Amino acid sequence: MDILWKSKYWQRSAGRDHVIPMHHPNAFRFLREMVNASILIVADFGRYTKELALLRKDVVAPYVHVVGSFIDDDPPDPFEARHTLLFFRGRTVRKDEGKIRAKLAKILKGKDGVRFENSLATGGGIKISTEGMQSSKFCLHPAGDTPSSCRLFDAIVSHCVPVIVSSRIELPFEDEIDYSEFSLFFSVEEALRPDYLLNQLRQISKKKWVEMWLKLKNVSHHYEFQYPPRTGDAVNMIWRQVRHKIPAVNLAIHRNRRLKIPDWWG
Repeated sequence: MDILWKSKYWQRSAGRDHVIPMHHPNAFRFLREMVNASILIVADFGRYTKELALLRKDVVAPYVHVVGSFIDDDPPDPFEARHTLLFFRGRTVRKDEGKIRAKLAKILKGKDGVRFENSLATGGGIKISTEGMQSSKFCLHPAGDTPSSCRLFDAIVSHCVPVIVSSRIELPFEDEIDYSEFSLFFSVEEALRPDYLLNQLRQISKKKWVEMWLKLKNVSHHYEFQYPPRTGDAVNMIWRQVRHKIPAVNLAIHRNRRLKIPDWWG
């Protein structure tokens, strides 16, 4: 930090024109405030307070998906090809908001059309999750230790309509992508209401589900991290988001250069 702060590049704008990737939720855990003037690339905004993660200047990035992408997803009848209504496979013992997983297990396990399984992220487990997501209409995404996780992006590249249960999740690329077109959202209170979530899923028509499935297929390439990057992939989309922040960065830099009392309005 001492080397960075003494850099002429940092000093020209107090770091406002720097971009710092913090893709793991614990990255820079004890140094975050020292670089908070910069544009931060953050995977999970829900992990931090509003003082440390600001949507007006920072960028929400997707987690790297773990399961394999569904490349040949083109059945004659996609709705009937997916035999499971709702799929979840993962750890149920989590911290904070993730405690909802254990409660959901009690409500959903054993219900008709539901696969709710405890597992660890091993090679064999990932293979089972890949098959499960690719053969399910809906994929459950409750919070883990943080509001978001790779499971959401696993569902997207599996073209399995995400069922997101969280009150504090922030999503990548949301100024360009409307998640309501291919995802369903439930508050924690709604999801824990007996039979409410399943009844809502069962009421969704085949036509509506196919529309969401088609949208998933159309957006899934935005969540692929590739090297070298390609137009519209996750890396390209992140840089597009950074570009969108530049006017606000320039405003802050230019004002700071002429103000006698910095941030006098606050």
